[in-house]
Amino acid sequence: MHVGEIGEVELIRQIRSLVDKFQKKALVGIGDDTAVIKGKGNHLFLFTTDTLVEDIHFKWRFISAYQLGWKALAVNISDIAAMGGYPTFALVTLGLPPRTLLSTVEDIYRGMQDLSLKMDVEIVGGDIVRSPIFFITISLLGEVEDQRIILRSGAKPGDRIYITGDIGAAATGFICLNKKEISLKPESREFLEKRHLMPFPRLKEAREISRKKIATAMIDTSDGLSSDLYHILEESNVGAEIWEDKFPIASQTKEVLSRLNRSFSEVALAGGEDYELLFTAVPDKNVEETLNFQVTMIGKIIEEKGLWLVNREGERKRIKPGGWDHFSKKI
Repeated sequence: MHVGEIGEVELIRQIRSLVDKFQKKALVGIGDDTAVIKGKGNHLFLFTTDTLVEDIHFKWRFISAYQLGWKALAVNISDIAAMGGYPTFALVTLGLPPRTLLSTVEDIYRGMQDLSLKMDVEIVGGDIVRSPIFFITISLLGEVEDQRIILRSGAKPGDRIYITGDIGAAATGFICLNKKEISLKPESREFLEKRHLMPFPRLKEAREISRKKIATAMIDTSDGLSSDLYHILEESNVGAEIWEDKFPIASQTKEVLSRLNRSFSEVALAGGEDYELLFTAVPDKNVEETLNFQVTMIGKIIEEKGLWLVNREGERKRIKPGGWDHFSKKI
């Protein structure tokens, strides 16, 4: 059997079954946004890694080297944020074809450095290898106070489901990059394409959620709302009902999707790469009033297993997780 036949999710399950028995010192291994390792005192170490591969995760005709450096670091910081933590040190590995320009490498590091200054991250080393195609891998270390860590496994029936910001903009930005013929105001196109090319991690927001002990479970929306929510459901052993008419969608996103006759909810559920925070909270937390930034309640956790969508007509139907899968043609 090939990995392409079973898909990314099942492959991860298989790997998890192989390595779980060897994880004797880690507090959390495979199954969350980062690994969790006991630190000194009341602090925990968070450890994550992510790779962007040419023609799989990005195409050079759409993205600059500066933007790629920014995004590569951003997606890792987002994982640390999803645990309620803060990033500290990064290692960078570059796979370089021999004809890669030195200026390309320099611009990648400029992109990473500009974001690292905003997020207080130090780039402290890494590796360089020859490769037939370009790739960049970042391994990021972070920390979190042991009483403030947020896992995927804490959601309970009755909890409400919230998301920061808006959803579907990054996927719509990708559509805009592929369809230059779409007529848009320059500022609308810039907004959408930047959401795809240069996501800004919700680190400040995550730290506030963590500090105020708002969330019972949390994840960042990297693969798509339905897929990422499903990760919470699996780890928490619960189900969820989400409400289509509550999805927060930016006006620029709606404009493009309307012109293309694309479903708002389809892109919101399966688009991915928004890197917003998706979290659950008990009903009496008064989340909107407690937090100093935009959040939207989009559903609730239920005992019945599975993921259910209530559409604008009030019809309730079970849906499967959709979104990015490295080994599936259906994205």
